[in-house]
Amino acid sequence: MSTDQRIVILADTHVGDRTQEIEPALLLAIEAEHPDRILHAGDVCKPEAIQRLSQIAPTDAVQGNRDWFMGYRLPMECHHQINGVRITLAHGHISIWQWFLNYVVLFLFGTMSGHRQFQKKLAQKYPEADVIIYGHIHSRQDEVMDGIRFINPGVGYPERRNQFKPQFVVLTVTSEGEIRAEFKSVHPDAPASV
Repeated sequence: MSTDQRIVILADTHVGDRTQEIEPALLLAIEAEHPDRILHAGDVCKPEAIQRLSQIAPTDAVQGNRDWFMGYRLPMECHHQINGVRITLAHGHISIWQWFLNYVVLFLFGTMSGHRQFQKKLAQKYPEADVIIYGHIHSRQDEVMDGIRFINPGVGYPERRNQFKPQFVVLTVTSEGEIRAEFKSVHPDAPASV
């Protein structure tokens, strides 16, 4: 008999790369959700970040482009079937070569691929998924494309694109296989108690 599952999704925490640690207010907010599992969609940057999240709930993480540059090796993808829903976790940059090509295009033409181009490539790579969770673009998304639901939790550290409020998603997969995504933000100066 299956039960509802609560999953916290985050991405792009950039610990040791752009920030020193996962924001304490973010950790407290995640703990307050009492998740069954945490999924991190890459650009973790330091193993200590995953170790800390694992103290809250079992945590899976995938390799982002910054993880690759910093020598932190993680799987490129992770697959779960939860209450009949097939969930794929990936960073979204597809490969270092795709990431590099995107920046060559930016340099030459002054524009980068939009989020739908990343989603299209992810759908081609993981056509069996019902839900694809990804990061990389530092922009919240929740939309269906070609029958696949794409969820991007946004940025997991304070920066201008998230108004300096770390972002995450609480994904509920009900026992009947219904999916609900709730986007959340925390203020880094929030009180240090739950």
